[in-house]
Amino acid sequence: MQANDYSRHRVLVVEDQPFVRRTIVQILVQIGFREVAEADDGESAMYQCVRVNPDLIVCDIDMKPVSGLQFLARLRASTEAVNPRALVVFLTNHTESEIVKQAMVLGVNGFVVKPPSYAALKDRVDRLLGGR
Repeated sequence: MQANDYSRHRVLVVEDQPFVRRTIVQILVQIGFREVAEADDGESAMYQCVRVNPDLIVCDIDMKPVSGLQFLARLRASTEAVNPRALVVFLTNHTESEIVKQAMVLGVNGFVVKPPSYAALKDRVDRLLGGR
């Protein structure tokens, strides 16, 4: 099977813990992304969505002051973001059906358990972007 080429895709990592954010960025670079933007909360993530126009957003759910769910709701309703339908993958420790349901209603594209492994993140990215 041929490896997917993600070098032309832009990705945004939204994570409030700097160590976790750096780890995710490193994994995404290993997967093959060249343009990886970062945001440390949902507020700056909206700014980055306008600035960077990501194809994929890897976002933590548990952040303050703007949570991942609030960010996703804002993104999907946004008129400023170039791509309000960007693919969004939530990083979560949650398996509570209520949070999962809310995320599905808002249009999340997938979940990866936190902290993400290379294999789990690559598998999710391949399913979403493979062949695009």
